[in-house]
Amino acid sequence: MAGRHKCKEIEHIFGPFKPLSQVKTPGTPVAKDNGNNPTYMLLEKTFHMSQPLAECKARLSSIQSYRRQFLMVTKATVTSSKTVDFSFRGPLGFQAQTVLLAVDSESPDQFAFESVGGNIDLMGLVDFSEIRPACTEITLAVHYEIKNKLFAWLDHRFKFIDAFLTAELRSIRAHFEGIAAPYVERAPILPLFETAAAA
Repeated sequence: MAGRHKCKEIEHIFGPFKPLSQVKTPGTPVAKDNGNNPTYMLLEKTFHMSQPLAECKARLSSIQSYRRQFLMVTKATVTSSKTVDFSFRGPLGFQAQTVLLAVDSESPDQFAFESVGGNIDLMGLVDFSEIRPACTEITLAVHYEIKNKLFAWLDHRFKFIDAFLTAELRSIRAHFEGIAAPYVERAPILPLFETAAAA
């Protein structure tokens, strides 16, 4: 139910999410989702930080201050037009590339964003809720579609975008909480395929 609620919130801000595969272009038949191979995904992650809400918002909105904490992000550069050139690496040579734009939201305790261009389309919300004066709950909801059909299928099967988000959020939280993240050698998400690709 929580995921459905976030989906409605995203659609309220951005309008209905129409997957690229369902956007009809001249001379191109509209692909229909049969339920077995969805073309877009909704992910939701919730975590807590030991700072007041206003401090949390200020720290997380300044991506320049923590971009070195990212594990798989290869680029997160804020441009003069206040967009973010963003890219990250995944298994099997997948390299996601896009530009992130901030979108106006009705709530002062919510950030909304969407992508332009690149090989992955996404829109998302970051919600901040005060649990206690020094404890803030942060919920990230992301609606995304990988444009490449092979990588979209692999992600649906192996959930590598989910694994990417989980790892990055843990690293950011550890950084802000002053926790030394334990060293763990990054296990390949798809070891069999990564070995074959490297051969």
